[in-house]
Amino acid sequence: MHTITDSERRLLYGLIHNSRTPIAGLGNEIGKGRNWVSRTIRRLVKQGIVRVYVTVLDPAQVYAERNTILIIKTNPREIGVSQALLGMAELESLDGISGEHSLLGLFRFRGSGAFQDFLDKIDDAVAKSGSGQYQLVQVLATYKTHGFRIRKQNERRKVISPKDWDLISILSRQEPDETNPFPLTQGEIGMRMNPPLSQPAVSKAMRRLEERQAIVGYTIEPDFRVLGLPIKFFLQIKTKPGKIAETASHISTFQEVWDLHRTGADYNLFATIRTASVDAYNVFMRRLYRNENVIDTHSLISLEEWFVPVR
Repeated sequence: MHTITDSERRLLYGLIHNSRTPIAGLGNEIGKGRNWVSRTIRRLVKQGIVRVYVTVLDPAQVYAERNTILIIKTNPREIGVSQALLGMAELESLDGISGEHSLLGLFRFRGSGAFQDFLDKIDDAVAKSGSGQYQLVQVLATYKTHGFRIRKQNERRKVISPKDWDLISILSRQEPDETNPFPLTQGEIGMRMNPPLSQPAVSKAMRRLEERQAIVGYTIEPDFRVLGLPIKFFLQIKTKPGKIAETASHISTFQEVWDLHRTGADYNLFATIRTASVDAYNVFMRRLYRNENVIDTHSLISLEEWFVPVR
């Protein structure tokens, strides 16, 4: 595993908070020049530390059909199931987990009928594995994703237009390489659209989506081990009746919480937690239980975090 300097760590956190910050702006934040920032980003991409540029979206506006957490039991030696899941365009994340089940994936669906197609694919993949066991947990709301809080949960949101979806689908995930280590420019985004848009038109569309918070922010998927956050837990939380939104609002302020969803399950909140160690996770749990609305929890540790290919 690569080691990084304090300045490189600060640069990575700058990219996590806003990966579309101009090079000069990133340099000003950490007291470095443009050339240093540019060279360092190129090196971090080459080393696989900066893996993907991500546009953080409000699922309620972007994914009209539904969002689902899949928990599946399979034989760890059977890689066919995980490979089948990784081939699905709707997959956002996939982890090998401890406990009764062995895989956990988050899927988001946009097109009509996409969920039924997904069920057919899952049934086929599970049948081939021989396990025949999986659980679907419906996501009812998202309070935090990729470390960004989703606000205005109670407001009725408009679903984005097909034209906006074309823009978002280009922006959503970009895998950099040594030749193209930086986020797509607005001009490059416009050239990839059908029909192409000018740079000013792309700028206007992005600003509009940001203002309505369909686009919540811009970040990266880093190698979290390099940042000193190698431990990842999935935490299911049961709250007092009528206290879900209030509890979620409080939990979403914790820096260890990277994702937080409301679900239709008995454990009505589902969080992704990243910490430096198991001891740090225990400290986090003690803080969590200071909230009297938290009745019970169930933890699953991620044993392997799969890289979801950019499509």
